[in-house]
Amino acid sequence: MSFDVAACLVPYEGHGVTFEYPGSWELTEEIDDADVLITVAADNSCFWALRILRNCPRPDEVVNSCVEAFKEEYDDPEITESGGVLADMPAFCREVEFTCFELLNSAAFCSVRSSKMTLLAWWQGTDHELEFTRPILERINQSVRIFDLQ
Repeated sequence: MSFDVAACLVPYEGHGVTFEYPGSWELTEEIDDADVLITVAADNSCFWALRILRNCPRPDEVVNSCVEAFKEEYDDPEITESGGVLADMPAFCREVEFTCFELLNSAAFCSVRSSKMTLLAWWQGTDHELEFTRPILERINQSVRIFDLQ
């Protein structure tokens, strides 16, 4: 029996972006000055997040800053260059594999910049969770769009 991911997705629209996420996952928003962090999470430790940066930093700087934080926090994380698309634009992307509490974990970061904002989307989870949730997390990433704030 296959699971239809699209059947369980609900729309989110706000702060100049739209995306779809599983309706059974918890969505939270944090606003810090002009920046916004939107997180959707399942019941376990797996999550997807979108940071909206209004000062429009370069996508490579944003992703590399995240990767550096993982290098400082974890012993010998494995960094992989990856290609991707976010908000219908070619994105600067990296994946990180690291060990935490003797569990293998993965995180993926993608960033793009428009004239109004830089988006940083990332997901993170343990490898046993990602067996089932990675397609959902990737589907959320694929659904992100920027819309006009007028």
